[in-house]
Amino acid sequence: MAKMLKITQIKSTINSLYDKHRPVMESLGFKRNYRTLYKKDTPQIRGMIHKVQHLVTWEEIDEKDAVVRRKKGLGYTVIDKGTTRS
Repeated sequence: MAKMLKITQIKSTINSLYDKHRPVMESLGFKRNYRTLYKKDTPQIRGMIHKVQHLVTWEEIDEKDAVVRRKKGLGYTVIDKGTTRS
């Protein structure tokens, strides 16, 4: 059973250490506040979250509980099984 992480940016990078936190947030895929991304649970992603833990919230979710579609460069978009997108 594969695990995924639901990561949400809750704080801006403006008042943080620009040289250390901004590249980490960009590599995770965040561009604005209050965006949610879904990433596979890997040690690399966990390390990045640990470095910017004051800027994001995260939680573990099961991959089998949701339909996953890949978006280019933005991680994963998780859509509930009952909904459809056109």
